[in-house]
Amino acid sequence: MATDGPVPGQVQPTPEEDAAQALMQWLAENPKPNAGSVSVLDDHKTVVVYWKGDPPADLQQFAASQPVPVTIRKATYSRAELLAVAKSLMDANPGVVSSAGPSGDFSGVGITLNSKAPQTALAAVRAQSAVPIEFRGVRDTRSAASR
Repeated sequence: MATDGPVPGQVQPTPEEDAAQALMQWLAENPKPNAGSVSVLDDHKTVVVYWKGDPPADLQQFAASQPVPVTIRKATYSRAELLAVAKSLMDANPGVVSSAGPSGDFSGVGITLNSKAPQTALAAVRAQSAVPIEFRGVRDTRSAASR
């Protein structure tokens, strides 16, 4: 039976996405305090594992076994360290910081501010943190009850 247009299909993950997923699974099954995370960079060809310090040999071997090249980059901070800082900043600045989390390369914390935050809020939050703060913009959060 012929069709006159595109046939719906399932989007298949790229080999890079498959490798990134396998590496994330490895990190989940092998929790280590220096773990960062895994990313496929904007070029859609580069798979990167961020790791604080020297990566363990078993991670290096698993990365090398992937069907696409995987780069392991040294991270300044681990995921756990940055999540703790992000939580601390959120707790210390209710109504000012609307979201916080590790930066993409694990060199600091990225934050968004509430639109009602004072002009001095970014400088004040940066002064509270021992890690670099990346400003990601302004975003207001709403509770589920207010929707």
